Amino acid sequence: MICYSQDRQKSDSLLHLLKTKQLTKKERAALLESIAYSHPKLDSALFYAEESLKISKEINSKKLQAEALESIGMLEQGLGNYSNALSAAFNALTIYEALHLTENQAAVQTQIATVYSVLHEFNSSITYLKKAASIYKRLNDQLRYSLTLINLGETYRISGSLDLAESTLLEVLELNQDLDNEPVLGYTSGNLGMVYSDKNEFDKAKVALEKGIEILKVLEDDYFVSICLAELGEIYNKEGNKELAEKHLINAFNIAEKAGLKEQIQDISNTLVSFNQEKQDYKAALKFQKIYQVYHDSLVNKENIKKVEQLKAGYIINKRELEIERINVISANRKNIVIGLSIGILIFILLSYWLFILSKRLRIVNVDLSKREKDKAFLLKELNHRVKNNLQMVASLLNLQSRSLSEDSDKEIIVSGKNRVEALSLVHSKLYQDGLETKIELKDYVEELVLNLIYGYGTELKTNFNIEHITVEVDKAIPIALIINEIVTNAIKHAFKDNPDPKLDILAHANEKGLHIEVKDNGKGFGPSQRNKKNSLGLQLINSLIDQLDGNVTVESDHGTLWKINLVI
Repeated sequence: MICYSQDRQKSDSLLHLLKTKQLTKKERAALLESIAYSHPKLDSALFYAEESLKISKEINSKKLQAEALESIGMLEQGLGNYSNALSAAFNALTIYEALHLTENQAAVQTQIATVYSVLHEFNSSITYLKKAASIYKRLNDQLRYSLTLINLGETYRISGSLDLAESTLLEVLELNQDLDNEPVLGYTSGNLGMVYSDKNEFDKAKVALEKGIEILKVLEDDYFVSICLAELGEIYNKEGNKELAEKHLINAFNIAEKAGLKEQIQDISNTLVSFNQEKQDYKAALKFQKIYQVYHDSLVNKENIKKVEQLKAGYIINKRELEIERINVISANRKNIVIGLSIGILIFILLSYWLFILSKRLRIVNVDLSKREKDKAFLLKELNHRVKNNLQMVASLLNLQSRSLSEDSDKEIIVSGKNRVEALSLVHSKLYQDGLETKIELKDYVEELVLNLIYGYGTELKTNFNIEHITVEVDKAIPIALIINEIVTNAIKHAFKDNPDPKLDILAHANEKGLHIEVKDNGKGFGPSQRNKKNSLGLQLINSLIDQLDGNVTVESDHGTLWKINLVI
């Protein structure tokens, strides 16, 4: 999913500079981040990235902080610590947005999408990949645009949208005719091979996978080569060619093991367990089952093990320091140290006993509180999840109903209703992802809502968002969502007829009274006669919702339509 390689010679050279050259704090932070990016060992690379972040905070360099956080997110992902990876990536994205570094935002959005994909949050993954692709396309960065489309195609594949995956990857191959980039060709061929494999088009799959392996072996990308070889092995197994299947699976396992790719070792060893069980070679199956279990447990428990080792190391260091101090005091004044130690030991015992009792009570209270919080979070997430699912089911039923209608006017009414239901569903989807929060981030929500409407209507509409980072309660978010849904839907359906370059600008910022929203299009305009229609459900709904939030609205129609809305939130 991520084209990310480490360069051993480069990291050694940078480490030599770090040890031998006199550097300013800013230079040191930048050098540590470069070492983290190129270091072949993920644990060591993470240490250097965290050191870079620490120094960057000391000198208050926001850009260096974001770069260090971006590296930390990538490395935590490689180590399987996905919650840490997302936290670091979102922090980096916030800084890049504040600094208006658009290209860096796209890179982090791709990183966030990758983690969401691993966590099977495919809708979120696709949303962030589309945001990144849109930025690269606007910047005319064909290489990164192509790499982002590769990620998007792979996400479509693992989410089950095989036709979308195939068309996206074929678009990359077409773009690469001008780029003529070997890595792009290699990654695209490998991913396309996996799509064909999932579609049971095995001949096409083998050709594409072998092409990807041929290129990526030269590039020494062990990660992707092992994945492609394992996929080839599974194809040969499905075709009944056990000998070639075993050869490719073992080759993939050896490459992953040599490169220390824990997730690939876990996945391939699990595949080899099933393969050897089918062969009735239970000895080999047991061998790979043990390997799978070791790496599975390592990935699942890595964070806990790391914390325990840190505590153990801290305990040993403190113990040694106390012993050295005691010996020095004894040598200086034995008589006083005996008395002091006696008193100290007595106090230590009393304090230890008191702390033990207190700690025991606190542990009991904390366990109870933790359980209640977990139960509360689970129930709240489950409620939002079920509401979201029910609303999506209603939207799906409305969509099916619209297909059975022959009259365009009837169909348009049903589709409008479906879009309103989907706007409500998106609120609960955000709440389901955020756990205990009863507020949602307005910027992400509005962007996703508008992009979904654009994709749903299949229109080529350029959008420009200027939305502050504002969180709103769910009872305010729902009417705001429906207001924007109605205005944008109306613009898509009616404003841009015969307009070769349709544009839509959405602005939202906080003011003294609450929230100011502007929605502007460059369409044909929205005259007074249209605004005064009494039978327009959309306009009635907009006005009703604005009144509900104690707000007001003005509509201007000059070279398009501009809605200015003030709401009390």
